[in-house]
Amino acid sequence: MNFGKVASPFFLACDWIMKLAYLNLLWFGFTIVGGIIFGIAPATASVFSIVRKWMEGDGDISITKFFWNTFRKEFLKVNLLGFILLIIGGILIFDIYFFLHLEGIVSQILTILFVFVLINFIIVLLYIFPVYVHYDLKVLQYLKFTIIVALSNPLQSLLMGVLVVSSAFIVLWNSALVLFFSVAPLSMILMLITYRIFQKLEKIKEESCIENTASIKS
Repeated sequence: MNFGKVASPFFLACDWIMKLAYLNLLWFGFTIVGGIIFGIAPATASVFSIVRKWMEGDGDISITKFFWNTFRKEFLKVNLLGFILLIIGGILIFDIYFFLHLEGIVSQILTILFVFVLINFIIVLLYIFPVYVHYDLKVLQYLKFTIIVALSNPLQSLLMGVLVVSSAFIVLWNSALVLFFSVAPLSMILMLITYRIFQKLEKIKEESCIENTASIKS
């Protein structure tokens, strides 16, 4: 019996598990370093950037060095984008809360409308970091491009939503997983789905608004 062939997949799986666990720890560490409020967005962007590199076949990059370089480079830009999203989300939640406490058919219609908008906003959030690390755009262009990609791929969006909810339940079921297997594995799943979408977009030969405004990051 050739134990090498049997052991190879096992050690490969262990290697990836260790990488994801270490990447998850880096996310927590740098989020805290950034004071949580200013650290969560650049730390998340750094995780997605590393996952993207892995999917491009660059599995031997220095995780710590690349994480720190991305965190430092994208700190201001991704925080600006994050605060814009935070403001939009806050306004939507406030509007829903406001209209819920009013009486009348108009307030009910507006509540349903804003709930629908909030659901689509959450879907956009699933795409925003994969889009951010893959394309080089201006801050507001990220929102426009992400909305186009998210709404153009309803099945993928549904799948991503189901996976996020499932992951949340698993982590809540076993809180010990939070520190090592929460953000990084989920980022890999989301990046895997969106990366395939990006590849399809890149293969489109016809000129479009998306192709002309979205340049790919190196």
